[in-house]
Amino acid sequence: MLIGYYFKLAWLSLKKTPLLSILMIGTIAMGIAATMITSTVSIMMAQDPLPEKSDRVFSVRLSSWSPDKAYQLAKGEEVIPPMLTYMDTMNLLEDSKGLRQSAAVMYKSMVRSESQTDKEAKMLRFNSVNNDFFAMFNVPFLYGAPWSDQADREGAALVVLDRQTNDRLFSGANSVGQHVYIGKHLARIVGVIDSWSPLPQVFHGPHHAHNLPFPLFTPFQFQVNNNLLSKGEMGWQCWAPLGDGTLETFLASECVWIRYWVELEAAMQRGDYMDYINAYVEEQKSGGRFARENLSKIFNITESLIEDRVVEEDDFIAVWLAAAFLVACLLNCMGLMLIKFYGKGAEVGLRRAVGASKQHIAMQFGCETVLIGILGGFLGLALAQLGLRITADIFAHLPAGLMQMSLPLVVMTVVLAVLSSTLFGLWPIYRAAQTQPSAQLKSL
Repeated sequence: MLIGYYFKLAWLSLKKTPLLSILMIGTIAMGIAATMITSTVSIMMAQDPLPEKSDRVFSVRLSSWSPDKAYQLAKGEEVIPPMLTYMDTMNLLEDSKGLRQSAAVMYKSMVRSESQTDKEAKMLRFNSVNNDFFAMFNVPFLYGAPWSDQADREGAALVVLDRQTNDRLFSGANSVGQHVYIGKHLARIVGVIDSWSPLPQVFHGPHHAHNLPFPLFTPFQFQVNNNLLSKGEMGWQCWAPLGDGTLETFLASECVWIRYWVELEAAMQRGDYMDYINAYVEEQKSGGRFARENLSKIFNITESLIEDRVVEEDDFIAVWLAAAFLVACLLNCMGLMLIKFYGKGAEVGLRRAVGASKQHIAMQFGCETVLIGILGGFLGLALAQLGLRITADIFAHLPAGLMQMSLPLVVMTVVLAVLSSTLFGLWPIYRAAQTQPSAQLKSL
């Protein structure tokens, strides 16, 4: 009951000095908004895209580069290629030592439905994967299902569309069983995936980590069989000349261009799978390949984000700068509180003279700082949402989910505002509670 009375006094006090109250609330709101906008973007960009199995899904990297020169050096240490050769990919797929395994490559081609003309075709990007990819990365299906193992091996002309492409080509209807042209190849639709935007997107490497997934999926072997290769999209790298430049020569070369992912049944099987990789490397060495020291590794999802520099320590510098800005705002707010509470010395003196204790005075001003924090928190939340919307409009090529505050962040925004305003209000409250009634009454 007494708390309610104190909050009523706090509200009347804020209304009595509107300009000062707006300055205090606005200062807290600006600091909170800047911190939350920066934190939201940083957290969303660095979050685990597959938390339920991130310790069981691994990127496989083999030390297959030139015997004469390291692939890359970082801080004086050799870095092995993040991609595999076609030979190694096919060998690992054939062995199938994991629960699930998939190649992951990208390419692009003109796409149209059977009813559209060539002029209506659009250039779209494809995910070239194995059928295990969908279950490994929890890709949700709206219609249909992934293609079969046999279709994977044969490289059948099958395709899975995303929801937006299905909406554009088939007005959102169930298109399973219908066909689309991929370049000059007629492919049958076997599935349509539902809305799916993993952030960050880990399976195609750092350059596409914060883009939306490509809209179409075809079997990896379909891409190879039909020579749908383009260096601009795939970014292959070679350490030896390609010879006559034919597809057969390219597939038999030591060029790396395929990311390889494996899912194990349990995280504890990581050591066993690494033993298999080391044995594979030794087998290749005995055949004259893999001349460098064996630095082959497997990285889980979190490790891959760090290894590919999708997540870096520098990413969080902005959060620290925003936090420093919040502290500066709170220090300014504390100064304004000191001015306000000092100006209420006569009122405090009168209350102390009629029997109010220091605890009662502290409680009254404490309620006022809490009320300032609550109002600052909600105003900061509104400013943060506005800032994120503006940021999303500026960076329209990024997924909308990157600029959305989660419920925990919304709650944390208000709680942080109340706690910080209360903490930085302790000194003004202490100074107000020390007011001597005799000195103040003499001044009346």
